[in-house]
Amino acid sequence: MKITFIIPDMSWLYDYKAQFSLGLLYISTILKEKGVEVSFYDTNENDLKDIPKADVYGFSVVFNTYDNCVDLARQVKELRPRSKIIVGGVHATLNQYDIDPIFESVFIGEAENTIVKFVEDFETGEFSEYYIDDKPVDLSNLIPDRKLISDDYIRTGSIFTGDQQFDDHGSTAIMFTRGCPYKCTFCASPRVYNRQIRFRDVASIEKEIKGIIKDYGIRQFRIQDDTFTIKQDYLKELCDMMKPLNIFYRCSTRVNHVTEENIKNLYDSGCREIGIGIEVANDEALKQLKKQITVKQCEEAIRIIKKFDITLRCFFMIGTPYDTEQTMQDNIDFIERNDIDGITCANFIPFPGTEMYDKMEDHNISLVKKNTCMNIAKHIEFTPNIIRDDISEKDHLQIMKVFYNYIDKRGFIK
Repeated sequence: MKITFIIPDMSWLYDYKAQFSLGLLYISTILKEKGVEVSFYDTNENDLKDIPKADVYGFSVVFNTYDNCVDLARQVKELRPRSKIIVGGVHATLNQYDIDPIFESVFIGEAENTIVKFVEDFETGEFSEYYIDDKPVDLSNLIPDRKLISDDYIRTGSIFTGDQQFDDHGSTAIMFTRGCPYKCTFCASPRVYNRQIRFRDVASIEKEIKGIIKDYGIRQFRIQDDTFTIKQDYLKELCDMMKPLNIFYRCSTRVNHVTEENIKNLYDSGCREIGIGIEVANDEALKQLKKQITVKQCEEAIRIIKKFDITLRCFFMIGTPYDTEQTMQDNIDFIERNDIDGITCANFIPFPGTEMYDKMEDHNISLVKKNTCMNIAKHIEFTPNIIRDDISEKDHLQIMKVFYNYIDKRGFIK
């Protein structure tokens, strides 16, 4: 049996290979262990008409890749009418009963277990329309086989602000946990993981890191977890394990989990950049987003982080229904006041399954545009992804430009 996963148009990312899906690698590793031949086909580099034959073609979709994946799936079906087409990912999970019928099986939730059931069903010729995860995946036995994909998807350039390099063998991504216990109105995690956070066994993480060093010589890592600093004893055990490995990494955390002890442990174990989600430096807007933090907490976290030789990256989000000229100016004043090293700004999209999408009318949203992009970059058109009830799209754009023009002038937009 052969399964080919198709990579859709990713031109909206500045460097899509640097953000290759670990989820697809986890699933592919399990398939390989079951004797399935797995491959990837990148439509960003190859014409779809040249796609090799496979028994099954798979897609992992998010909201803003869905339409392109539907189009690609239809083309594949014309080219390979006997092959089956399957889909999973966040959008399939959150929008499960509104998925185009071109996809013959829909994977809802974590798919590492259900993909095995699909393979068993496929061999009998009686596979299901929906595969729903019914038990948590054992994260401690989940080490992706990076040799399934070519080196340029694994070994990326600098992951640090200002293109800093602490080692000359490139960087790669890794995950320690899944889930988040918080309930931000703009985030899909509460629906995907039911506000639960699960932790990988530290011995499993050590095995994976040592394997990457051995196979690739890579010692720089982008830890993709939402926040693995939430559990004090786990963080201490993890940092103690990483200290002797001579690695360098970038991670993200919430400001309410920043303590001097935590940051010291991170630094001593190789952390050289921390990202914190500010979103908007205005307490009233933070309440509307249910971020459960305050501007004061953000500034206290920054004060602690700056005690160490760690680069600070702050994440902001504009294009929300709570943007005003005041919130844009509050963001600017916050950056200037706190001397932030790096800024990453997202253009808000309320994904299906988030509170902001499910209760649009409560959040001043009349429409979510179909063709949307979360990234902000110079090669991408800058426009709101939503239509607000209270102001025109033109007026909303002018508000957003206050902050956009500032971070562009500061050199934070590539």
